[in-house]
Amino acid sequence: MTTIGQNIRKLRKERGMTQEELAAQLNVSAQAVSKWEMEICSPDISLIVPLSALFGVSADDLFGISPDGMETEIEETKKYCDAFETTNEDALEAWMKLYARYPHNSIIHFEIAKTHFYCAKADDDENYTRHCKKAAEFYEKILDESTDNDLRSQTLETLHQIYNCLHDSKNALRIANMGGDWGTLKAEMLSKIDDYEKKNYWCQQVFKYYGEGMAWAVMHMQFPDVETQIFAYETAEKILDLTYLGDKAWISYVYMALYTHLATCYASVDNDDKTYEVLDKWYETALFEDNLPLGEHRYENNPFMNEIVYNHDLAYTHHNRDYILCHIQNHAFDRIRDSYRFGAYVEKVKAMPGIEHPFGSVNFED
Repeated sequence: MTTIGQNIRKLRKERGMTQEELAAQLNVSAQAVSKWEMEICSPDISLIVPLSALFGVSADDLFGISPDGMETEIEETKKYCDAFETTNEDALEAWMKLYARYPHNSIIHFEIAKTHFYCAKADDDENYTRHCKKAAEFYEKILDESTDNDLRSQTLETLHQIYNCLHDSKNALRIANMGGDWGTLKAEMLSKIDDYEKKNYWCQQVFKYYGEGMAWAVMHMQFPDVETQIFAYETAEKILDLTYLGDKAWISYVYMALYTHLATCYASVDNDDKTYEVLDKWYETALFEDNLPLGEHRYENNPFMNEIVYNHDLAYTHHNRDYILCHIQNHAFDRIRDSYRFGAYVEKVKAMPGIEHPFGSVNFED
């Protein structure tokens, strides 16, 4: 494999340029160009793109890189660095040598950042900070240059940890918010923000996030029998009650979905008292949500939603009366459908006050 110095000399001569002419194009000294070609030193990383553009070649061509050769060198370096006797400092030196030849490879960036972080854990305060900052520098390169989702995910998680170690809450928040849609990684990162004015708030939001996620997960699980299903739904309801502490403006739609399943389960095992207890809770929750003032509706009250995907005018006119009337037509309620108690419940739901659904009501068969 040819070196970058050899390639600069070859490309310069092919284009009939003197060292002075090349130096003038790059705004460096002729002595600097001479040192590159004599392999005393390499060009600064900031000059790689201008050099490639000037010669009309890729950065890989400039460095004499072949993809197969680069991958082989990376694998060999990994084996050397993973060896038991190799220290963190030796590993860092090996990766930096490879970085000098392949400055735009995200795997190398990742390994350098990771090794700097390993060095930071063992050193004193001054070196700890220095290694953390260097690790952050290389992790940031990955976010700027790599499109590998797995690599970016690992980078986000560790970079967030580093900024917290450096007590840099501004950058820790920036990295957490790069997570996009809400998920486990982003939730965990925000809960660890090293800013005590915000820490408790974000921990509460994470708790709510997991509470809601748990409820939805339970509702989509398959159970061996109805008794197990009822136990799971009741447990989910208890966790939601503890998590939201009465804040049903946030989570009322989850409660209603849970009550849909739970009422059906109780009806299917002929437990009438529990069936009507859940139906009443369903009704109260639906009534509460339908009458929330503008600005307190769940779509405005949920900080995990990056944008309201529903039309604003329609978001506040959904009438849960129709939702209940549709779902209680389920066959699980056939046994009690003709009872006075069920009929009274249907009439109560039909008479629910609130804003009418913009698309009209459902046709419900008594």
